[in-house]
Amino acid sequence: MSTTSIEGYRDYLRRRDGEADLLNRRLANREEFFDHLETNPIRSQRPADRTTFLRNLRRRVPEPGLDRKMLFLLATAKLNQAERFGVGLGETYGMNSDEDLPPERVYLELEEHYHTRLLAYVLDVFDLTFQVVPPPFVMRQFVKAGVFLPERLGVMFVGAAEMAGCVMFDELRRVGMELFADEPEVCERIQRLYTEILTDEIGHVGYCASRCTPAERAIMRRAYPLIGRVFARQTVEISLLIDPAELRARLDRPFDVDELTVGLDNETYLVAHP
Repeated sequence: MSTTSIEGYRDYLRRRDGEADLLNRRLANREEFFDHLETNPIRSQRPADRTTFLRNLRRRVPEPGLDRKMLFLLATAKLNQAERFGVGLGETYGMNSDEDLPPERVYLELEEHYHTRLLAYVLDVFDLTFQVVPPPFVMRQFVKAGVFLPERLGVMFVGAAEMAGCVMFDELRRVGMELFADEPEVCERIQRLYTEILTDEIGHVGYCASRCTPAERAIMRRAYPLIGRVFARQTVEISLLIDPAELRARLDRPFDVDELTVGLDNETYLVAHP
């Protein structure tokens, strides 16, 4: 893990992501990564039941009796919908289109776009197609607040949400690797895709923290467990996959970047610790 300055983070983003094209929503190195996925497809020997998946995708609470593998796929399909909604909303209002914005803002917005594609490739392993669904009502209001609050105030809550997102993506990465350990190629593909998202999210946490005062970072730390619990309640599949007591205990511990980066083979960058 690297941790120095905003200038170092900009260099890291250019090195990791390559040339940024905001108009076409492209990062050069990410496109190469997806080209590799396309030329090296992985398919599970046990494809998911598409009918069951689609029937539960728009349900607030999944129907009883679903196995853990189906719950994992539903959580994968639903967890990023709020972030996707927020990125689209900010884009609609031109939040990151001003030519005077610092370059890292462009990279961060484009990285968020790629998270949806990364999760879509997890579903693709099981012959499922990613679909856009509206996040739950509570999540929509939370996202709107993050987008429309004055920037100085909003960055604290965006940072706290990014911290919570790190934990959720890390937990789902772990669960996915456990559930599909009997299919090594599938397990490796899930690990690789979730790792890409987690690497970005750690960087986003550090960036938000770097824009906060010490008092504002303290608010981030206080808000993050609360937001994490909201995420788990709103994406019910997470609460069914992960023992609620264990998840609460993890969220109640101080945010631990070292715990998140154990086993990651990607370089991560933290401008400032929250």
